[in-house]
Amino acid sequence: MAKCWLLLLFMAFLWPASNATPCHPDDLHALRGFAGELGGGGALLRAAWSGASCCGWEGVGCDSTSGRVTVLRLPWRGLAGHIPGASLASLVWLEELFLGSNYFVGVFPDELFGLVRLRKLSLASNELAGELSSRLGELTHLTLLDLSANRFFGPLPDVFGDLTSLEHLAMHSNGFSGFLPPSLSSLSSLRELNLRNNSMSGPIARVSFSDMPLLASLDFSTNSLTGWLPTSLAGCGELKSLNLANNILVGTIPSWIGEFDNLWYLNLSNNSFVGEVPKSLLRLTGLAATGRSLGMVFTNMPSFVNYERRALDEQPNTITGTNNTVRSGRNNTMSENDNIVMSGDSNTVSGSFNTLVCGDNNVLTGDHHVVSRSNHIVTNSYNKVSGCTNNVSGSHHTVSGSNNAVSGSNNTVSGSNHVVSGSNKIVTDD
Repeated sequence: MAKCWLLLLFMAFLWPASNATPCHPDDLHALRGFAGELGGGGALLRAAWSGASCCGWEGVGCDSTSGRVTVLRLPWRGLAGHIPGASLASLVWLEELFLGSNYFVGVFPDELFGLVRLRKLSLASNELAGELSSRLGELTHLTLLDLSANRFFGPLPDVFGDLTSLEHLAMHSNGFSGFLPPSLSSLSSLRELNLRNNSMSGPIARVSFSDMPLLASLDFSTNSLTGWLPTSLAGCGELKSLNLANNILVGTIPSWIGEFDNLWYLNLSNNSFVGEVPKSLLRLTGLAATGRSLGMVFTNMPSFVNYERRALDEQPNTITGTNNTVRSGRNNTMSENDNIVMSGDSNTVSGSFNTLVCGDNNVLTGDHHVVSRSNHIVTNSYNKVSGCTNNVSGSHHTVSGSNNAVSGSNNTVSGSNHVVSGSNKIVTDD
């Protein structure tokens, strides 16, 4: 009896395999034709795709009822040659097609526009070229379209009004040119829009973001877009990442950027902005500076705003590297260059080109620092010190305020009640 139960148990394990979803013969034929046209890693794929049960093949997914192929995922397989569009077009139930990170060449196959069930399409990181057809608008069920890191060129077709289900649109690192298509404004379900590193030009305001309440990531960096930051962006309250660097944007940095409570990355560097960074950015706690245009200072950055959130949950913090910001806190240790302490006390700062906007009892070594407030100890050279009761030594400092102790040489001192020794120039001494 025990042997019978063991036999039944063994048969139970075998039963699902013997009753797996059968592969539809049309799709079996299409997949064999697809694999047969591939170069590079196609030989390995053909070896792996053996037998007639294509629903069990690696990278293939099927509808459990009909046996029709609905998913084809073959990234990073070393597949080469032209994309076999005619074979793929026979997979009429296909909903997801991922062929990224291979070595495909040629143009976007027209046959793919007939796959009207497609919801996700990624051909990223290949060597595809040519212009995109306006037939792209026929893929009306797409939620994801990723054509990034290829060699496409020419204008983007203005057909996005037909693709209103899109949630993720990535076409970065190509050669797209011309104006932004106004139909991008219709993408009300969009969460990610990435067109960086192309040759797009004209006003950024050709796209209205007013109807994109879910937009979390926007990257138009490294193009040639012009104009002011569009006020329509102010309504994108879900933004987590905003990168508009390396364009020709003008005007001032708007204060409404400080209302993006979810923002963790902001890069507006290398544009033509004027004026000061709005104080409203201080609301974005934890957002730390990661870059600065050459020659600009923090309180007036006509060409720079570049912030990235850095977690500094516990204090004191030890911070190394460049272009960091301590917005508040005490007893932090910072080294290397281009760091900013906006407020806080008892910090130790070394390196060069650092800024202490306010705070007390800080110790600075190195050179070319900008220091304000009181009770700092400043050594080395070429620092600008303002405030009171600071201890300054070294040379070529500019000191203002009162009750500062200054030693060394070639310092310029203004204010009152300083204790000055060495060969220094007293500008005023009230």
